[in-house]
Amino acid sequence: MKKSLLALSILSMFAGVASAQTSVVIYGSFDGGVRELNNVATSASTTGNRLTMGSNGTYNSNRLGFRGTEDLGGGNNAHFLLEQGFNSGTGASDTPAGPRAFNRGAFVGLGGGWGALDLGHQYTVVFKTMVAYEPFSYNYPGIVPVIAASGGNGPVGAPLVNANISNNVSRFSNDVQYTGTFGPITARAEHSFGEVAGSTRTGSADGVAVSYASAPLALGAGYIKRKDGASAAAPTFNYDVYTFGGAYTFGPARLTAGYNKQKQATTTVDTQIKLAWVGLNYDITPLVQLTGAYYRTKATAAAGDGKIDMYMVGAKYLLSKRTNFYADIDNKKFNGIYRINAASVNPKDNQLGVSVGINHNF
Repeated sequence: MKKSLLALSILSMFAGVASAQTSVVIYGSFDGGVRELNNVATSASTTGNRLTMGSNGTYNSNRLGFRGTEDLGGGNNAHFLLEQGFNSGTGASDTPAGPRAFNRGAFVGLGGGWGALDLGHQYTVVFKTMVAYEPFSYNYPGIVPVIAASGGNGPVGAPLVNANISNNVSRFSNDVQYTGTFGPITARAEHSFGEVAGSTRTGSADGVAVSYASAPLALGAGYIKRKDGASAAAPTFNYDVYTFGGAYTFGPARLTAGYNKQKQATTTVDTQIKLAWVGLNYDITPLVQLTGAYYRTKATAAAGDGKIDMYMVGAKYLLSKRTNFYADIDNKKFNGIYRINAASVNPKDNQLGVSVGINHNF
């Protein structure tokens, strides 16, 4: 009997250790398709059509991730996420200019009924807020302009005049972020460390956001202030991002609308980008979804003013719970500094894109 009790005690100890081990999930998304785009600049004065297959994900960003959680007891947990992006055509990292092992996410944190505190490379609070009222729910990431307005790490100066700032505009590095959900309300706050010698302010950022979600209504608003600067001695310019919007679901349809303003201080004329959008999702059947959206981008910068009106329609057919076939058509109308080859004698004022492909999640 004593031997049996001793054996049972030892087994109980090992069972306790085993239950405290981290549960790790491997997941990802793989997108394969083709996209044709006209009026692509081939030089400073000429344009042509471009047909591409390799991409970082036309409908959904390609990724391979590792997500782990350990139960600490009392409703608390420790967790981590590591996520890498890749190009579907070549298999290469999707950050060839500055490769990172886990460019899409790398953070560790603690969570519980009180919320979650995460530290590392992660999405900004503005990014996490706008997804609730973005018409395509952040699908077609390289086409829709909302993701590039998320306020994350970018170059110093006036980063938002160009269509694409960097591969990490939706994330902050060296970021400490709190998320708390209390009933229908979710509150978020973050601080990104600048890590510049001689100054705790230069290169740092702070953000707050709040969301409300209770069917059929979803609302959100957020703000980020970034202090740009190459060094403690360099001029430090503020970069501000504001957003608000909402979504309303009725039957098989969802109506979305949002607004985003970005302001980058410079030594001359401050750069301002105002982005507004509306969209409608409609489930034709449980397997077929149609989405239409309109985006307007207006810029004011030292180089001049510009405007982009973008119209987009996308369709998705669910082949299974994890695999879908997609197609989209999008048209952009450019004005001012946004015109393609604006300085040439034959600038282009519009651009038409068509995409088809298949996306698989695992």
